[in-house]
Parts: sequence; C-alpha cells; structure tokens
Amino acid sequence: MPRSSQEKCRLCSKLSAEVARQRHGSEGTGCWDDALCHQRRSYYRSRELYNKSRRLKRQSSESTPLQVPIPPVPAAVLHLYRERVDAPLHAIGAELWLGQEKKAAIEPVHCLGLTSRQVATYLQEVLQVFSHKYDVAIAKFAAQVELDPSRCLIEPCPLHFH
Repeated sequence: MPRSSQEKCRLCSKLSAEVARQRHGSEGTGCWDDALCHQRRSYYRSRELYNKSRRLKRQSSESTPLQVPIPPVPAAVLHLYRERVDAPLHAIGAELWLGQEKKAAIEPVHCLGLTSRQVATYLQEVLQVFSHKYDVAIAKFAAQVELDPSRCLIEPCPLHFH
C-alpha cells in the first residue's frame, strides 16, 4: 500500500525553495533535509501528472480497443431551413452518406412559393437521383437536420438584404 502524502510536505512544495528552507530549516520546524526535500517537493508539485500518466499506461495496457467495420449502408439526410417545426420552409438541401463517407450533396434551394405537394415531389426526385447515380435503393430520408434560416448560404437570399 502506498504511503500517504504528508500534508506539511505538500504545502511546502508550493513555497519557493528559500521560503521553505526558512520555515522548515534549523530556524523553523527543523524538518528540512537537503538530501530529500528537493526531490520530494518536485514530486508533490508534479504528483497529479505522474498519477495521470500512470493511470493512462495502465488503461492502455489493460484494454485494447476493438474495431468493428461498419457496413456501407446508404443514408440520405434532409436539411430543412426553418425557424420552427410549424414555420414555413425557407430552403431545403440533402446529402447522401455511404457508411461514414459523404458521397453527394444537393445544394440548398429556396422554397419560396412552393406548395407542400411540390416540396414532397422535389424530395422524391432527390431520392431518385441519389438512388440512380450511386446504384443504391433509398426509399426515404434517414434523418432530418433543422437549420435556422439565418444560416442560409444561398445568394441572393430574401432574408439577407445586401
């Protein structure tokens, strides 16, 4: 079992060497030992770093991370630019991912004046383009990302008056 740290030595390690010698030398408490105290003070100042590196070495030797390959499953992600769920769409965009790799992106387009039926038809066309171009079957969007219209990058944009 490791020796417990001495509080007096820990506090002493925070002092400069001169002040520590005065307080703990022959004029002070008398516990100062030139042969031991420099090394002990250094240890107490760096103790957390030593312990942290020891823990990391122990963890790395105990566990080896296993890697399991992820199959390249196609996933379409829909980007919706709107303030709230019940707010009208400002713009829409899409991305196609195969596993962990982004394969394609449909740049955002404004939805000004489009009906919900026209937006739905456009999104079906996006899925068909992804399916045909990459020869994968994509029936629906795997995820939706809601973005604030202020992040719209389309130029010109009715929200950004220049």
